[in-house]
Amino acid sequence: MAKLPTAVPNVRDFRRITIKQVDAFTDTPLMGNPAGVVLHAQGLTDQQMQSIAREMAVPETAFILPASKPGADLRIRWFSSEAEVPLCGHATIASFHAMAEEGLYDMAEPGTYAFQVETLSGILPVRVIKMVSHAEVFFGLPNPEFVRAGQYKLDLMRILNIRLEEFDPRLPIVMTSYLFVPVRRLHTIFAIKPNFFALAQLLTNRKLLGVCVFTTETIERKSSVHSRFFAPTIGINEDPVTGSANGPLGVYLYEQGLLDDKSTGDTITIIGEQGDVIGRKGRVIIQMTLRSKVVHQVMVGGRAVTTLEGEMIVP
Repeated sequence: MAKLPTAVPNVRDFRRITIKQVDAFTDTPLMGNPAGVVLHAQGLTDQQMQSIAREMAVPETAFILPASKPGADLRIRWFSSEAEVPLCGHATIASFHAMAEEGLYDMAEPGTYAFQVETLSGILPVRVIKMVSHAEVFFGLPNPEFVRAGQYKLDLMRILNIRLEEFDPRLPIVMTSYLFVPVRRLHTIFAIKPNFFALAQLLTNRKLLGVCVFTTETIERKSSVHSRFFAPTIGINEDPVTGSANGPLGVYLYEQGLLDDKSTGDTITIIGEQGDVIGRKGRVIIQMTLRSKVVHQVMVGGRAVTTLEGEMIVP
């Protein structure tokens, strides 16, 4: 007896979601760091969110949800193409740009708006300055706790293909959930060609999420630091612009005494450069508030631009 063909699901039976692609830390389309943004993610399962992030194929996709904890105004979850991540600065900048663009969360008119955002890294502050033509978004990060990590220097020489004399002798290698690796010259940053297989092994073995290689030699005079960020274990060989690394990097530079000329009372504001080497120039504003000469709060911020919007069909 002939086997009857299996019924094909009708695409009209699937859910349709509205999704945007937003370039963060830039106001120029196709620069900065792209993120997917799903503004109304209620009802999506973890598996659906992961599938959407994989389909978007950008460093991270953000999902906006109602808050589930007291004191929070809303909730954000971030997924790379491989896994959910605990913190993502650029996708948060992208999310609030998109929300301001749509007039969501009472942001219909120009003004300054403050939010408490529930994340896997705790409840974090966001400030949105909405203007007629654009918005500036600032995202608070947990204060970093650095641990010396000089023991990884030999591994990093091999993995990043750099020589011993190319490390900055003034500054220590440190780690949080990331490794922060100082080098002396900008040309070293541009020339790095990591062995991503070996890097992934190092990160997995040491339970780290990524490596930020940086120098205080910059392209633009007004900038304070230039960096590149590698995270192959979460599906991002190189991230164009990384807010969650630039914030701690600002704190590191301050604690190492390199920003004394940038202080204005109890506030320090600097600019971090990233993405130029891969053709996605981005600039991160890093703001630090001091109390008794100790960093009390660090925020990263910048502008963003929507480059794509439409519907996605989700089974």
